[in-house]
Amino acid sequence: MIDSLYYCYWALCILLLYFLILLMQKRFRLLLQPSMVHTLIWMFTVFLMIFQLKGIVVTEQISNDKYLLVSKFICFLSLFSVIGFSFAHIITYNQELFQTVTLVERPVIDKLLNKFKWIPYCCGFVGIFLFVFLLITIGDIASFSDYRQMSIVTERVGFAAIVQRISGHINILGFFYLLILGYKHGIDGIELKEFLKCAFLCSLINLSIGGRLWIVTSVLPFFITYLLTRHYSIVPKNIRKSDNVKFFTIIIICVSLFSIIGILRTDSKSDASISFVDKFLYLTDGAKMTNMVLNQYPSGTYELEDGKSTFLSGFIHSPMENKFKESISYDVGLSVTVKSVMPNLYYDFGFKGGVIIWGVVCFFMEYFCIRLKYSRSIIGILLYGLLAYSFLLSPVFNIFAIYTPYIEWIILIYIFRKFLFRNIVK
Repeated sequence: MIDSLYYCYWALCILLLYFLILLMQKRFRLLLQPSMVHTLIWMFTVFLMIFQLKGIVVTEQISNDKYLLVSKFICFLSLFSVIGFSFAHIITYNQELFQTVTLVERPVIDKLLNKFKWIPYCCGFVGIFLFVFLLITIGDIASFSDYRQMSIVTERVGFAAIVQRISGHINILGFFYLLILGYKHGIDGIELKEFLKCAFLCSLINLSIGGRLWIVTSVLPFFITYLLTRHYSIVPKNIRKSDNVKFFTIIIICVSLFSIIGILRTDSKSDASISFVDKFLYLTDGAKMTNMVLNQYPSGTYELEDGKSTFLSGFIHSPMENKFKESISYDVGLSVTVKSVMPNLYYDFGFKGGVIIWGVVCFFMEYFCIRLKYSRSIIGILLYGLLAYSFLLSPVFNIFAIYTPYIEWIILIYIFRKFLFRNIVK
C-alpha cells in the first residue's frame, strides 16, 4: 500500500513547481491572486503534514494512517488546481498582453477612506465591548489559555448576543476598509502609522476572543490591494526600498505573533515543551478531519449532494455534514475542530468529482480576479480583494459558506452605490 508521504511528496512537488513558475512570470510575480494564495497556503499545509509524518521540528510524530486517504485527495486537488489556474492564464494571456491596468484616481480613494473612517473605530468599539463582556462573565482566569477556551464556550445573551451578531458584519466592513487602505498605500507607499492603527482597530473583534485569525484578516487584505497598485504604479526607488523593509518587517512580526499567541494559549501544565512549528499545525486539522470522513464514508456508500454541501451550506443544511457531526458529537474536541473545504467537496461530488470541481472553481476564481484588475470601480476593488483572499482559509474551512455574507454585502453596496458613493464617484 502506498503510504501518506508518497502523495504528500507528489503534492509538494506539484505546488512547489507551480509556485516557481508563477514567480518566473512577471504578470504574477508580485500579485496575491487566487493562484498565488492557494499555492502558498496548500504548499505550507503539505509541508506541515510531512513534518508531522517524519517527526521533524514538531513535538509529536503522527502515524501514517492519520493522512492515509486524505493525502491522495490533496495530491489530486493540487494537480487540478494547477490545471484550472493555468487555463485561466492561457485564456487571459492576450488581454494581459495588450490591455493596460488603469487605477482608480487617488482623490476618489482619499474621499472614500475619509467618508468611512468610522469603520475601524466601530470595529474597535465592538471588540472592546466583547472583551469587557467576557471578562465580566468569566470572572477570574488563571491563564490566557483559560480565557480563550471560555470565550468560545460562553453564551452571549441579551444585548451582548445582539452585539455578537452585529460584530460579524462590522468585521466584514473592516475587511473592505483594509482593502481600500492597501490600494491607497500601494500608490504612495506604506504609511506605517496609519496601517498599524487601522489594522489594530479592525482586528479587535477577533482579538477579543483570543484568536489568531485577526493577524491574517488584518494584514492579508491590505497587502492584496497594496501589491496590486504598487505593481501598476510608478513609485520612486527610495519609496520602493523603504516599503520593502516595512513589508518584510510586518510579515516577520505577524508570523512571530501567530506562534507566540498560540504558545500563550497552550496550557503549560499539559504541554510545556510545545515547539514554535506546532502552533501552525492548526492548518493540518482540516486534513485529519477529512481523512476521518473518507474513512467513515467510502465512495458509493452515501448519496451525493450535488453542490448543496459545498456551495449552499451558507443557506441550507447538508445531511452528510450533519451526519458526520452527530457521529463525533461524543468528543467535544473533534466537534470544534476545523473541517476544511475538502469534506464538502467529497459529500457533493465524491473523490473524483470533488477534485475536478475544485479545478473548475480555481479556474473561475482566477479568471474573474484577472478580469477585475482592469475594473476602475470600487465594487471591482472589493471583489478582486475577496477573490484573491478566499483560498487562504480553504485548508481549514468551507470558504463558500464563510464568504457568503461578504458577497451579500457587496451586492448591497452595489445596489446602494449611488447613495453610498455620492460626491465620491462621478
